[in-house]
Amino acid sequence: MKLENEYQKGKLYQWSGTEFIEIEPSNEVKLPVSEEAMDAVKKVRKAAQALIKMRPELSLTASAMLLAAAEIPEIANRVQLYGQHIYTNSGKSEQ
Repeated sequence: MKLENEYQKGKLYQWSGTEFIEIEPSNEVKLPVSEEAMDAVKKVRKAAQALIKMRPELSLTASAMLLAAAEIPEIANRVQLYGQHIYTNSGKSEQ
């Protein structure tokens, strides 16, 4: 078991049941998306699975989709329109 002076300031540790183990930092970013966006990712993943004969991870599929979307010239306009759609319709189901 490590002594207190063996721990470093700024590091993260997790209890393993017997000792604290240093957690490796992750560069993974969690990005919340709408349910319809998640459905689109799953649909594209299913199509990719049929093409490559293996199921790609959701993060790989979403990353590929985002990179492809970034090359669409009118993508900023699509973001604006989607934002208007989301915020205009956000309270209508409660009425």
